[in-house]
Amino acid sequence: MESIELDGVIVDVDYVPLGGRSVIRATLKSAGKTYTLIDPSFYPHFYLVPFNNAIDEKSIAGMDITADGERISIHSVRRHELSVKGVTTTALRIETDNTRSVPKLSERLMEFGERYEYDILFWKRYLIDKHISPLSGVRVKAHQDKEQLVIDEITGSKESNERLSYICFDIETYNPQIAPRPDKDPCIMISYKGEGISGVITTKPVNKPFVTACKDEKEMILRFVEIIKKADPDIIAGYNSSNFDIPYLIKRAKTLGIPFDITRYGEEVKEENHGLLKMVKIPGRINLDMYNVTKFISIVGASEKLLKTNRLTLFDVYRAITGDTKITVDKTAIWKQWDGSKEDVENLSEYSLSDSMSLEKLYEFFIPLEIEISKVSGLTLSETAISTTGQLVEYILMKFAAWNEEVVPNKPNDSDIAQRNANPIEGAYVKTPEAGIYDNIAVFDFRGLYPSIIISNNIDPSAMCTDCIQYYTSPIGTHFRKEPMGIIPKVLQLLIAERTEVKRRYKKDPDNIFLGARSQALKILANSFYGYLGYARSRWYSRDCAGSVTAFGRETIQNTIAAAEQTGFRVIYSDTDSVFLLMQSKTKDDAINFMREINTKLPGAMELELEDFYSRGVFVGKKGKSDTGAKKKYALLSESGRIKIKGFELVRRDWSNIARDTQKRVLEAILSEGSKEKAMAIVKDVVKNLKEGEVSMKDLVIYTQLRKRMDSYDSVSPELHAARKALSEGVKSKAELEGGTIGYIITRNGSSVSEKAELEDTAKTYDPDYYINHQVMPATLKILKELGYSEEELKGAGSQRRL
Repeated sequence: MESIELDGVIVDVDYVPLGGRSVIRATLKSAGKTYTLIDPSFYPHFYLVPFNNAIDEKSIAGMDITADGERISIHSVRRHELSVKGVTTTALRIETDNTRSVPKLSERLMEFGERYEYDILFWKRYLIDKHISPLSGVRVKAHQDKEQLVIDEITGSKESNERLSYICFDIETYNPQIAPRPDKDPCIMISYKGEGISGVITTKPVNKPFVTACKDEKEMILRFVEIIKKADPDIIAGYNSSNFDIPYLIKRAKTLGIPFDITRYGEEVKEENHGLLKMVKIPGRINLDMYNVTKFISIVGASEKLLKTNRLTLFDVYRAITGDTKITVDKTAIWKQWDGSKEDVENLSEYSLSDSMSLEKLYEFFIPLEIEISKVSGLTLSETAISTTGQLVEYILMKFAAWNEEVVPNKPNDSDIAQRNANPIEGAYVKTPEAGIYDNIAVFDFRGLYPSIIISNNIDPSAMCTDCIQYYTSPIGTHFRKEPMGIIPKVLQLLIAERTEVKRRYKKDPDNIFLGARSQALKILANSFYGYLGYARSRWYSRDCAGSVTAFGRETIQNTIAAAEQTGFRVIYSDTDSVFLLMQSKTKDDAINFMREINTKLPGAMELELEDFYSRGVFVGKKGKSDTGAKKKYALLSESGRIKIKGFELVRRDWSNIARDTQKRVLEAILSEGSKEKAMAIVKDVVKNLKEGEVSMKDLVIYTQLRKRMDSYDSVSPELHAARKALSEGVKSKAELEGGTIGYIITRNGSSVSEKAELEDTAKTYDPDYYINHQVMPATLKILKELGYSEEELKGAGSQRRL
């Protein structure tokens, strides 16, 4: 048999049935070519830790086990010495032929011992056990067997520069009921943009060079499949494509009686649920839904640096990233354009192509970060794009557990989760400020406070001890042995050390977008470990560990506050990992020397850093109190003129533009110009415009997300009422609404606020009193109260009470 060696990256990995077995299949990209490989040497398996030697490997291997009338084949049973919860233990690795046999066999054997790792997906199990990361590079030795390449050996390799090809696409559908019905309403256009190719396929003649006309919808869909096959992209990218475009094309193809095979293997595209997210599996390729990517960025907090927008529509994300605007149409009236003049159809084709071209810009912007998150986590790019930070952290720990010969803890059951949620962990220390406006402020924060606490104190469930000799003691009394280092601090230390090195290289090579993305990926993941420790559904959940982290954090901040005040600073605010010092008579050199003195006393990896010096800051009061400030709600003006805003409505999605914009202008007037009169005039002018109906409807839209199924809410909120109304009127489909962002306006129609809510697509009026009293006033009143103004004055009546 002729052997070949290949270096490249894994694009996709799954498993296929072969001779009654489940066999791993990998799609490899090497030197620009794509290879399909199988690995029949790897078997589905799990671990059993017997109760007091209740059973051994020979006994299990000799069992005749059936489930659902089918005999379960046991391929092998091997003894291993593995660490279970920090204790070296004998575990039996039990291999079977088929993935569906693993849960059945593990359940059958649970009377003999504790089962582990029986719920890890087979393809993930393969990547973990083989110590390979799909996009980080692999080396494969294989041989040809008939028409298949069979893996003899696969190992992690040096970083690969293999380039992944892509195609972006978008569809338009006929929608006379506003919400298109895949069983009735045809797809009328498909646009695409890839490397060197672009165009629109449709079923009407259009006098545009980029348009290809097909005789009917069937031919159009088959033509799109042909384009995918010919271009053979590694990545197929869309926007909300897992939830809408691809499922719609699947259903239309089924209705028309044609195959929709955009895979590499002549197989069906598979729709799967991934929590509230819809996942589409395209065997042999990467499905990248850019809507899920942008949503992830907005949730993890990287949006402040990467994505400054409150709406996640393609139009708004494109504008936020490029500064340009794309072609738009009234989406509810696409069917009218389609049934309209030749010019209408031409305009629709230009809009369709602009969607794919805009999507390509998003793809180019986000793909470096997605690739680096995939590399750091070790997951495939398809899986990375639909994972939460908790799922990414969990996989990293599973991978390192295998490398360190540790057994992966089991998932908690419903009872465990309920108990964990019923006993919340005490959070960070917050020193609330006195509400007011302050000048000359220095802000310091601890670099990676929680990660550094975890590393410095070896905080890990397996490191907790009661009889160890050398240990760290947390403020809540938990002991953590000093040696050996637990898996969580060990992984964190590696991530932080790598980020330090990457930042050093990036400083020397600032045009290297992948180094910048790598640094951001490492930061996102490192900052997610504490949250995962305290997450009720975590495999590595530990109340003692998570509680110890926050307790160390509280102790560190309180000690820093005490030292600052003893040094002569006034601490006006502190939250979690930061302290705000009022300089008073102190100089910048005094502040820097204070920071250096603190750092000489900090353990391990902890370090206090200067964020910036600010010339002015605004802190507002808590609800119902004017003398006590609200936490995480302030605005600062740096000496360089940069304004930092935290916690105000303008950075929240569930407030209208009119509230956010008014608040921002008020803050700018106070911070930059020091003019309380201008701030007052801004609010009074907005109130006047609202009363007189001179405010644009688009500035009144409130955005929020339905995070659960529509029928699972106990109370009816405005967004839920608007969604249900749109569903009943056929304006939107359930798939479009659930898990998606809802944009609604409070109209004049109805008695309660919820009843007045209508989707932005259909709202014709607005309720000025609601926007004055529940949007503009709450957004500005707490700020202007500090300047002596009352609500009556802001609404245009009354006089100033105090100065």
